[in-house]
Amino acid sequence: MSNWVTLGVNIVVGFILTPFVIRHLGKTGYGIWTLVGSFIGYYGLLNLGVSSAITRYVARYAGQGDEKSLNETASTGMAMFCGTGVLAVVVAFFVAGPLASFFKVDPGHFVDFQRTVRLIGLATGISFSSNVFGAIIRAHEKFVVANAANIAVTLARTALTVCLLLSGAALLGVAAATLITELLNLVVNILLCRFLTPLVRIRFDFARLSVLRMLITYGSITTVIVIADIMRINLDSFVIGKWVNLSAVGVYGIAATIIHYIVSLVTAGMGVLTPRFAALDGKGDHAQARRLLVKAVSVSSFLSFGGYMMAIIFGKQFILWWVGKDFTEAASILWILSFSYAFAIAQTPAIGFMYALNKHYFYAIATMIEAIANLTLSIILVYRYGIVGVALGTMIPMLIVKILVMPIYVSRIAGISIREYIRPMMPPAVVASIMTLAAYYMGIVTRDTPTIGYLICAGMIAGALYVAAYYLVMRKYNPTFILSVIPGSKAS
Repeated sequence: MSNWVTLGVNIVVGFILTPFVIRHLGKTGYGIWTLVGSFIGYYGLLNLGVSSAITRYVARYAGQGDEKSLNETASTGMAMFCGTGVLAVVVAFFVAGPLASFFKVDPGHFVDFQRTVRLIGLATGISFSSNVFGAIIRAHEKFVVANAANIAVTLARTALTVCLLLSGAALLGVAAATLITELLNLVVNILLCRFLTPLVRIRFDFARLSVLRMLITYGSITTVIVIADIMRINLDSFVIGKWVNLSAVGVYGIAATIIHYIVSLVTAGMGVLTPRFAALDGKGDHAQARRLLVKAVSVSSFLSFGGYMMAIIFGKQFILWWVGKDFTEAASILWILSFSYAFAIAQTPAIGFMYALNKHYFYAIATMIEAIANLTLSIILVYRYGIVGVALGTMIPMLIVKILVMPIYVSRIAGISIREYIRPMMPPAVVASIMTLAAYYMGIVTRDTPTIGYLICAGMIAGALYVAAYYLVMRKYNPTFILSVIPGSKAS
C-alpha cells in the first residue's frame, strides 16, 4: 500500500508538472528533455545488473541470518558503484557535443542540450551510490518509511523545478532540479539505511573480489535484460528523433509517459515480491513461493488489464484535456502500446520470481530477441507509418514473447502447469476486452470533447463496472470458467 501511495503522488505530480514544463520549454524543448532522458537510460548498463544482485543476495542472506556475507555483498556493491558513478559522469561530459551534432539540434538549443546532458549525467552518477542503499532497504522489506522519504524527495524536486522554471531557467532549470534532488536522495538513503538496517555495515575493506564475481555473474544476465528494455523503450525515441523530428519525440513521449505510469501501478504493488521470493528460496520453502506466484499473477493481471482498458477508452480525451490538441497523435500510440503492454505487465510477478531464483537467463535471451526485433521493425515501419510504425514495431514482438514464450518457461521453473499459470489472467483479460469493444461501438473511445468532470465521472463508472464484472466472473464461475469454454483445454 505504501508503494501505491508513493506511486499516486508521483502520478499526480507528473500529470500536473508535465503541462507546466511543456509551456515553459515549448514542444521542441520538451522533445529535447525526453531525448536526453532516453539517452541517460543507457547508463543502466554501467551497473552490470549488480543492483538486482544486491537485492537478491542481501534478502537471501538476511533470510539465512548470514551477517558476514550480507555485509560483504553490500560493501562490494558500493565499491563497484562508486567507480561506475565516476565513469558515468566522465562519459556524459565527453558525449554531449557529439550527441547534439548527431541529432542535428538547432543552434538555438545546441549549448543547452550539451549542458543538460552533462548535468543529468552528473545526477545519474550520484544515483549509483544511492541505488546501493536503496537496494539494501528493499531487500530488508522496509518499504513504509522508505516510501515516506521518497514522497518527500519527489515533492522537493517538484517545488524546485517549478521555482527554477518560473525564474526563467528553462531546460537547464529542470536539469539542475534533478541534480539537486538526487543529492538529497543520496543523503536520505544513507540515513535510512543506517537506522532501518543497523546490522548492515558498509566498509571498503569488506569488499571481496569473489563476491564481485558472484554479483557480476548474476548481474550480467540482468544486464542483458536491461539492454533489451533500453532498446525496447528508449530506442523508440532515438528512431523517431533520427528519422522523424524532435517534436514527434515529444508526442510519442506523452503516450509513453501514460504507459509508464500504468506499468508503475503494477510494479509498485508487485515490487515487494522479489525479496520475499528470495527469502523463501533461502529458507527452502518452494511450495509457499509457488502459491504466492499464482496469487500475485491474479492481482497483477487484474490491475494490468484494468489499467490499459481505461487508457484505451479514455486515452484520447485525457491527452486532449491534459496537454492539448498539439499532442492528439499520441492517442493512437497509446492505444497500440496499451494493448501490447497489458499482456506483458500482467506477468510482472513472474519476473520477480525468476530473479529471486536466479532463473532469469532464458528470460534474458527471449527479451533480447524481442528488443532486436523491436528495433528492426521500428526502423522498417517508421518510413511508412511514422511514429505509429514505431509503436507497431514495439507491439508485435512483445506480444509474441509475452503470450507464447514466457508462460511456458515460467510454469516450467515454478513446477506448475501452463494452465495453472495462465488461468488467473483470463477473467480480467476477457472482461477488459468486452468493455473496451463496447466503449468503442458507443463512440466513447474516439470522443474529442473532454472535460475534467466527464473524465472523472465516466472513469469512476467504468472502473466500478470492471470491478463488478470481474467479481461476478470469479464468484459465479471461478477462474476455470473462461478456459472451460475454449475447445482443447490443454492446447488452450
